[in-house]
Amino acid sequence: MWTSAMRRHRVSRRQVQHVMDHAGLIFLQPAPPGSILQDPRLVYLGDDHTGAAIEVMAVEVQTTQGEEALMVIHAMPMREKYKPQYEEATRWRR
Repeated sequence: MWTSAMRRHRVSRRQVQHVMDHAGLIFLQPAPPGSILQDPRLVYLGDDHTGAAIEVMAVEVQTTQGEEALMVIHAMPMREKYKPQYEEATRWRR
């Protein structure tokens, strides 16, 4: 599942999917104060198919059929604040 906010920073679905498929290590981060969605974020840090470092955030949701799914809520070129986690995840990336 994708939100329109995910495209705010002009990161394509293809880039997001590649990062999510190859991140190797996923970090859990609490929702920021005042956020509409209070669910913890799954943070994927990795390189897209061109080698650009991307950060992706998703939350787990239930579909109308009652199944669990991921909803991507954020994607952008990776910010400096995630560099330590990005480097930590390097050894687990595929």
